[in-house]
Amino acid sequence: MNKTLKVLGAILVVGSAIVAGLLLGGSADDPSGVEVTDRVPEYEAPNLSGEPVSFADHRGEVVLVNVWATWCGPCRIEMPSIQALYDRYRERGFTVLAVSVDVGPNHREKVIEFLEEEGLELPVLLDPEGRIMRTLQTVGVPETFVLDREGRIAKRLIGATNWDSEANRALIEQLLQM
Repeated sequence: MNKTLKVLGAILVVGSAIVAGLLLGGSADDPSGVEVTDRVPEYEAPNLSGEPVSFADHRGEVVLVNVWATWCGPCRIEMPSIQALYDRYRERGFTVLAVSVDVGPNHREKVIEFLEEEGLELPVLLDPEGRIMRTLQTVGVPETFVLDREGRIAKRLIGATNWDSEANRALIEQLLQM
């Protein structure tokens, strides 16, 4: 019974992420979206202070772009590992752009409250219109893209992971050396 509940829970999470992606602008016809080795499309959104931040602002850095929402359970689970990766490499030319697709009149406050509750201090952009999902042709949340110093996609991952794992640290190390 317990195993059945876990399987049903996993199906619900994945299904919810796909539905959210479709509602916010993803495409059921092309779930692949942008591909590894593609140059990331132009994109800009305000940070928590309201200042515009673009992908182009971070050329020359290795960037982890995470598309997420406070209501997404897997997003919430992987955020501490993103923070750990950011803390480990930010002094070496690595940054994070955690793009929140939370909606509603208090979306900014929800994001700030979540970050404070979890002790997270990583760069966050606000995109309640879900433009990032159309730009990167995502299928839901969380979805993450690792960009090399020239703005090319080195890795794309649909779903949550431990970003501070040995394999992900090896990728970041490799990209930082290029």
